[in-house]
Amino acid sequence: MLMQRDELAGCVPWILDQDGNRTEGLDDDRRLSEVQEGLQRHPRVRARIGAVDPQQVRQTLGVLHEADYLEALEQAPAEEAVLIGKLAEPGLLPDTPVCAQAFAAAREGVATSIAAAMSILEGARFSYALCRPPGHHAGPAWLGGYCYLNNAAAAAHTLATAAGEHGTSSPIAILDVDLHYPNGTAGIVARSREMTLHSLHGSTGANLPWERVAPRSEREHLVSFRNVPGSAEYLAHLERAVAEIRREASAVVLSLGYDTIAADPHGGWSFDPAIFADVGRLLAGCELPVCVVQEGGYALGALAQCSHAFVSGLLNGG
Repeated sequence: MLMQRDELAGCVPWILDQDGNRTEGLDDDRRLSEVQEGLQRHPRVRARIGAVDPQQVRQTLGVLHEADYLEALEQAPAEEAVLIGKLAEPGLLPDTPVCAQAFAAAREGVATSIAAAMSILEGARFSYALCRPPGHHAGPAWLGGYCYLNNAAAAAHTLATAAGEHGTSSPIAILDVDLHYPNGTAGIVARSREMTLHSLHGSTGANLPWERVAPRSEREHLVSFRNVPGSAEYLAHLERAVAEIRREASAVVLSLGYDTIAADPHGGWSFDPAIFADVGRLLAGCELPVCVVQEGGYALGALAQCSHAFVSGLLNGG
């Protein structure tokens, strides 16, 4: 498990809810503490702080995100978090404010994700980037839903670059099991032939009613649930996605959200935390290296159950 440096843990920007009202943000260090607690209940989990050369972080961000977008984030106000309309995805209203501390925390999240990918390159079968804020709504030139920079894409790019250097042509698969459609990851994957995206999701975002989104490229494979699925139905779709990934990819980056459980305040589904043991077992069974990147999950009091179930399924199943 790769942990984010904690000197930025107090950064908790507000967010706009689906009605456009300013509300307290739920992405804070308490949820990562709970996830860490659950992970470390397993005797095979080892934790360390992720350390990456800042130049590698800058180079990776320069590949994934547009220069003007990164410059706008770098110029974010130091004190008060503000909405910047031009940084929202086209067609969506802005919901996530920006400040210098939030951008610094997001950059540390990217560094942690790169460090987790590097652990895979060093021979680990599994790694887990415990980072915040989440990243899968951050696209080439937009932010939203707490996300500023795309952590999963950073991990996938790190793995893909190394694979290319060794002559491997198979892509890196990003598998997103967060409740919400990963519009940011989809935007990045559409520009990159080194990655594929598989997503199982329900809600398309806070600013939109539910709608079945269309893939942005032939490398994007979506399972969109209009209604809340039962666990058996969900796991059957996930098993098919994992089987397809096993055939096509050389490694998996798992965008792991714990927001599909019944108690999640940003959710709406009804899974029990125990379902993540099955998720872990399915990932272990694909027999590929798995780099896990933390996305959503905001049900304080249940996150340790989720993460312990997941890591038990992953490590015991593998």
